[in-house]
Amino acid sequence: MKVLGHRGIPVLHPENTIKSFLTALRYGADGLETDVRLTADGVPVLIHDEDLERLAGKSLKVSRLTLSELKEFSINGEKVPTLEEFLRVIPPGKWVNLELKEAEAGELAVKFALSHYDGHLVFSSFDHELIEFLKWKYGQANFGYLFDERHKNLSFKDIRKLFAQRTFSAHMPIELKLIDPRKFLAVCNLVKSLNLKLVLWTVNEPSLIEDIREFLDFVITDDVRLFT
Repeated sequence: MKVLGHRGIPVLHPENTIKSFLTALRYGADGLETDVRLTADGVPVLIHDEDLERLAGKSLKVSRLTLSELKEFSINGEKVPTLEEFLRVIPPGKWVNLELKEAEAGELAVKFALSHYDGHLVFSSFDHELIEFLKWKYGQANFGYLFDERHKNLSFKDIRKLFAQRTFSAHMPIELKLIDPRKFLAVCNLVKSLNLKLVLWTVNEPSLIEDIREFLDFVITDDVRLFT
């Protein structure tokens, strides 16, 4: 089971910052999970939210700020990094899961990462149509589907169809195990029967996965020290 730092190690340093990423790796993470959006001038940057309200107290959308404007703001002294800055400092050979937060960032982020990082790349998104498009255009890359409450009405037939070809991973929330254990186990069995990787997010209590470790290929956590 590989351990990925969720936006780095946000229990210690501001999420999705270079300091947070490097600290997670120093504590033994096998890799990192982070979020990609585009600035107004088309630069891929690593930030989860669509605006700066939660992180910097500013009601400004990332998509309406140029990179230079975005860099004027700090999150506890740390700047929002670009995808290029991130890939430049992450050691080769790590697992890097880039969550594509918006369709506009998808192809640009995939092309850039594939040509600028010598390691294991996984591209995931809640936007399943985006993943469908990208996995057919970039068949050599690893693509995964993220699931949450927006997909609760998908049938097993629908899910199996999504996974049919060129799919690397399924990214499931730990909450599903707590809310509906039977459905969660059924999905796990389906994923493994199709020989896909199972990624579980965001796990901050090791006891929650003790009974399902044999299913898990990756666990995403806010504190990699819990698993390393």
